Amino acid sequence: MKDRMSQAVRPNARWTRVAALGLCLALGGCVSGYGGCLWLQPFKQTLTGRVHFRTFPAGEGVDRVPVLSFDRTEYLYSPARSLSCLPVNDVQLAGFSEFPSDILENDRVTVTGKLFETASGREHTRFAMNVITLLPIHPRPTP
Repeated sequence: MKDRMSQAVRPNARWTRVAALGLCLALGGCVSGYGGCLWLQPFKQTLTGRVHFRTFPAGEGVDRVPVLSFDRTEYLYSPARSLSCLPVNDVQLAGFSEFPSDILENDRVTVTGKLFETASGREHTRFAMNVITLLPIHPRPTP
């Protein structure tokens, strides 16, 4: 009798373990209340926020770099830094030969590009974005 009971319980226990493992894998890239984590390149991401120009000391003077401050905290998965998602509030915008002149300080924009972890002295935030498109959300009227 005991042998029959243990055989009847085993399939349910296996199913429960498989379901628990599947749930852990599915939610592993999520942050409660925010959804999934953003991935670094080669994946493209679209983010919104405000553009700020910050100055940083550099070898040949001062660097004035565009930084996108997000509307809300975003979470990035960077396996080189942590196995869990990291909170990020701003990224440096890179990949321009010249920054668009119609985008000014504190303008709200939508940016599409590929995020990467910074490694050189030319990047001044933990993460940066190689920009593909940069569009103002509410363009200014032209005079």
